[in-house]
Amino acid sequence: MKRMFLYLTKWTPVVTLPLLLLYACGDTAKKTNAGQTAHKAAKADSARAAIVLDSLTTEQYVAEIIRRREAALRQLPALSQDAAAAAYRSLAQYMDTALAGIFQNEAKWLDTYVNYYSEEKHKTLPPPEVQARVNLLATAGIEPWYIGEGYTELRVVPDYLLKLFQQYLPADYRQYLRIRADEDSVLYSADGGILVPVQDIGLRVLNWEKFLRDYPASIFTANAREEYKFYLTDYLFGEDNTPSFENHNDLSTLLPEYKAEYIAYAEKHKDTRSGSVVKLFLDNVEKVNSMDLFRDMIRNAIEQALDPAVTILPAQPEFREEQAERLTKPVYDTVPGEVEIAEGTNEKIDRTLDTLLYFAQQNQTYCLAVYKNQGSQGSAPVSGWVDVWVFKKVHDQWQIADYKLEAGGGGMYGNSGYFEKVLAMGANSTGIVVNGGLTHMGTSASWDDVLTFANDKLTPAFHLVTMDGYDGGMGASSCSSNKWYMAAGNNKEAFDLVIVPSSCLGQNIPLEKLVISAKDGRYEVPSRFRDTGI
Repeated sequence: MKRMFLYLTKWTPVVTLPLLLLYACGDTAKKTNAGQTAHKAAKADSARAAIVLDSLTTEQYVAEIIRRREAALRQLPALSQDAAAAAYRSLAQYMDTALAGIFQNEAKWLDTYVNYYSEEKHKTLPPPEVQARVNLLATAGIEPWYIGEGYTELRVVPDYLLKLFQQYLPADYRQYLRIRADEDSVLYSADGGILVPVQDIGLRVLNWEKFLRDYPASIFTANAREEYKFYLTDYLFGEDNTPSFENHNDLSTLLPEYKAEYIAYAEKHKDTRSGSVVKLFLDNVEKVNSMDLFRDMIRNAIEQALDPAVTILPAQPEFREEQAERLTKPVYDTVPGEVEIAEGTNEKIDRTLDTLLYFAQQNQTYCLAVYKNQGSQGSAPVSGWVDVWVFKKVHDQWQIADYKLEAGGGGMYGNSGYFEKVLAMGANSTGIVVNGGLTHMGTSASWDDVLTFANDKLTPAFHLVTMDGYDGGMGASSCSSNKWYMAAGNNKEAFDLVIVPSSCLGQNIPLEKLVISAKDGRYEVPSRFRDTGI
């Protein structure tokens, strides 16, 4: 079992973030890297209402985009801002969906488009038949866009929808679209490296932090949170081919020009959340003895800067893996060690400790233990699962507070899912997030199972499908997903759950925002967000 020490911090407005130590076991680095990869692939954009890709010709897609655009332009002068926002979302969603179909139709010339660039004339000079396709797409606000490594994609011109809608939209829509249009006017990264100066990344961080401060209830808040975390991580660590450290594994090799930039940022923006994270980076870059531990410390500090904080405690030396397994053994001795995969055929379940995490709640000390249960052979259709235990320190003795077997996670081929994070669910309650997912025969799905721990009891808070997609190759495709976060509401004891369903065939188009209040520690998530349809 791989052991890790993670460092988390608690956000305070001006003063230095206190350094706290977390002991954990598991694939933390893999999880954070997966999140970064997903953002780079789709710019952190997600969705929920089922988006189905029609099989139309490019000419049909373009004609339909123009028809919808002209209809919207006729209606906009008479619409309220909310109605104009709905009209924007409708057109943007259709264009986003159409792009996937158009890309399939135009794939042949897009594959060779990079070869038409003239070094002598510093511009792309495609042959007439390809230029005709480019001109056709331009009438619908679509352009080819080189993304590195020889690949060209299609995208909506960055300020196309902003110019059409901006004078009719609410302020948060206008600001969000302006930021995105400005950012997308240049290629941010390619070939594993960042192409903009580090100072510009810092400005992007500040822009998103200001957006979150100015429009905390915006339909774009979920997207802005991801942009903020993505850019702040890139600002401090760079990417594979443009790292901020000369040696990826050596904390003593922070490049001088980056260090100077961080010192200036931390001083100039010391009253911002990102400024405090940058200061934490500088204060500890020479103290921590492992790059992996340092990355975990900073990435979790970034998370804590946005979410209501959980008080994470240092590892408790008297309660580690051995003690947790001693307390869980009487229960696990009564649990079958196999599952039936077919009549007369069983598969052994392998149980391993994924995470130990120490936290405080109402002046009490607790330890969270998460166990993964996986099919030993990885056979279909066996689903694994995750067990969640919480132990409590009472008069220097540790005891079980509560536990949930098969608490969540899972997936085909024996996959167990894994522990993702803890977060505050209220003034005196802690949320435990477990992920599950599967990929099978063109279908991909992922989900979060969230438990609330309060008053020494674990309660299933909600189950939410975060992504559900089907890729039929050149045939039918569909995609739906949801982003979610917790936000303070009228009830301080139980924060509200905010769900933002959006489109996910390409860019992010949030479709709506739902706010759900807790009832007895549970959140009544609508069924359309709970079923993968598999």
